[in-house]
Amino acid sequence: MDPLTVATLAVACFVLYRIINFTVKLFKVALLFEYPLNAEEIPSLPFIGHAYLFTGGNEAILNRINQLGKNYPTWCRVSIGDNPLYLITLPKHLKEILLTPKTIEKNYLYEFGRPWLGDGLITSPASVWEVHRKLIQPSFNPVALKSFVETFATLSVTLAKKMEQHLDGSEFEVRKYVSLCALDAICATAMGINLKAMESGKCEFDEAVTKLIHIVFKRSISPWLYPDFIFNRTQLGTDQRKHIRSMQEFGINVIRQKKATIVRRSDEGVSADNEQDSFGNFAAGPQILIENLLRLSTDNKTLTDENIQNHVDTMIVAGTDTVASTMNYVLLMLASHQDIQEKIYQELCDIFGENVSHDDSEELQITMDHLSRMTYMERVIKETMRLFPGAPIIGREATDDFELGQFTMRKGTSVMLNIFGVHRSEKYWPDPLKFDPDRFLPERFATQEPYSYLPFSGGRRNCIGSKYAMIFMKTITATILWKYVLTKDKVILVKDLRLTFDFLLRSVDPDTFRIARRVK
Repeated sequence: MDPLTVATLAVACFVLYRIINFTVKLFKVALLFEYPLNAEEIPSLPFIGHAYLFTGGNEAILNRINQLGKNYPTWCRVSIGDNPLYLITLPKHLKEILLTPKTIEKNYLYEFGRPWLGDGLITSPASVWEVHRKLIQPSFNPVALKSFVETFATLSVTLAKKMEQHLDGSEFEVRKYVSLCALDAICATAMGINLKAMESGKCEFDEAVTKLIHIVFKRSISPWLYPDFIFNRTQLGTDQRKHIRSMQEFGINVIRQKKATIVRRSDEGVSADNEQDSFGNFAAGPQILIENLLRLSTDNKTLTDENIQNHVDTMIVAGTDTVASTMNYVLLMLASHQDIQEKIYQELCDIFGENVSHDDSEELQITMDHLSRMTYMERVIKETMRLFPGAPIIGREATDDFELGQFTMRKGTSVMLNIFGVHRSEKYWPDPLKFDPDRFLPERFATQEPYSYLPFSGGRRNCIGSKYAMIFMKTITATILWKYVLTKDKVILVKDLRLTFDFLLRSVDPDTFRIARRVK
């Protein structure tokens, strides 16, 4: 048989295999839900399924997903290749999915992040997550969070001083500044090191994170890149391995240094609680995440160095990008709503006293008590997270059959929770694109549809750092507004802001504003 005939037969066999495989998968998909699939289903194409919906750039993808949520306000089925996904937009269903132990597992899309984050809390299998979450939780208890405030305040002052170069100048993009500040903060509080990313103005670690998120997202919406055999031979695969190596070198060095520190303390009989950190503050000692994890590794061998590195990498990603994104939008909203900005400033005056100087020599001495009294500011941050949730869509998978409303979700069903769609739905939020912090007045929020607000996800597998993030964001906002007035040359309405996402929500165009010295 000549080579051409062999090649032709091989191609024909492959096509036939794909047709049979696709037909079997489609049949299985129809059985996943005990619910009739109506004739108005979204058109699907052979082999690629609904992958055509995920073309044209990330902005277009987000817009299509948002439109799907509007067209199918309960749920709809889409597939990437022959992998089915159910987009859920009904709060009642979101609640059931987030609360049942049968959907603790993340869906298959998170597997593409495992070469990078391994068994970190975002990507770990449920069985591993159950154990590791309990080990990490003490690092975010109230005592630990209180110990971080002084570091947050120190870094927020540095952030404000870095922004000072734009004083009375043209509009500038703030995201880079808050991103480096957030990176410094998570490195200080989770790893006990002063990275000095703000001081240098750039950080290879931060840049690698951004690129890796893009690569993982690109792969997740490209079914032809799902097989490792193919992906590893593409430029994306090569770039991913390079960036992962760079991050791992960073993590390995930190772990090595921390192990040496623990050994030195033991030899010298020094208590971590009495040792000063690189900011001149007394170290959090056993409350620092990486030291907690290293002690657990030493004491009972529950965690390996690789586990520790995975958790540290995950905390850096979650604690940097999501906080930076939210702070970017908080400051943008304040620059766009002068009345709201003034209300926050008046709240700060009530807390700290109007006679406190705005000079650099007299920075705010922020404490946990001060932060707890910033109630209006908290409403502003919550409203920002409603309109701009850091993770607009999250995925889960059913590990057993369970009832979802009037139908049964079968084992193996993969779902995507449309948080962005619910947060901006007029069904649950009157005039949803209006920026209105008073939606979160206790008496008003008490009447809100349960599980129509999920900026930190929900249920047992919610964000472990939600309180950490709120404390940090309040500290940054207070420090900046005490020194500066934020203004926009031309206010862009929320409905006109162009958004995109690569797992995390971002703006298509740079978000910019001016700053001027605040005077009494």
